[in-house]
Amino acid sequence: MTTEMTQPRRETFHADRARRYDDTIRRVLPGYDTLHALSAVMLETAGAGDAARVLVTGAGTGTELELMARRNPGWHLVACDPAEGMLAVAQARLEEAGLDRQVSLHVGITDSLPPQDLFDAAACLLVLHFLPDDGTKLALLHSVARRLRPGAPLVIADMAEDPASPRFRHLLAAWTRWQAEAGIDPQEIEKGLRHIERDIHFIPETRFAALLGEAGFTPPERYFGGLLFTGSLCHRTQDL
Repeated sequence: MTTEMTQPRRETFHADRARRYDDTIRRVLPGYDTLHALSAVMLETAGAGDAARVLVTGAGTGTELELMARRNPGWHLVACDPAEGMLAVAQARLEEAGLDRQVSLHVGITDSLPPQDLFDAAACLLVLHFLPDDGTKLALLHSVARRLRPGAPLVIADMAEDPASPRFRHLLAAWTRWQAEAGIDPQEIEKGLRHIERDIHFIPETRFAALLGEAGFTPPERYFGGLLFTGSLCHRTQDL
């Protein structure tokens, strides 16, 4: 496995904080491990071959990297994330599992990868909702599409809801109760709700589908749903 500094301005994310994130997200996100397992299955059945090169955008601490590498020993995974601390956790996790030879890690965004480097499949899990819909979401989707072969599958997980809708308020209330019943500290739940209000850029599912189409992908097919979280499969169109 190689770790490269591919972006001059790096987001810092201390390794200890990254490990805490890895533990917290499993308790907070309904079906977190199921989402990742299903994402791997969807790529395997949607056109990624036994020797596929797979782009993983926003790899974080490497949950999907470890799972996909274990399931598919012939795959080579190229992962990028601007948070160096997160990738340090991913590197340690892969080395401990003996899977590091299947993975190349790059500190940076997807656009920092060589434009001529094409992939057979891609994953972008729990990334898009952190980006504002001011052209930034679309730019990320474009950068992924440009690096995929025509027809290549993409699995993408997002928090896609209209925050002004009654459905959103209902799902948010249900998620809050679900966390409380899971034993998460009330102060942590409140902190998470403030984080959502401050840092998450929700868009309706219709807008999500429109952005995918504009970036060069087929309409999304949902394969996962957990309250505010969704997982969808699409393919890069023949022409961008």
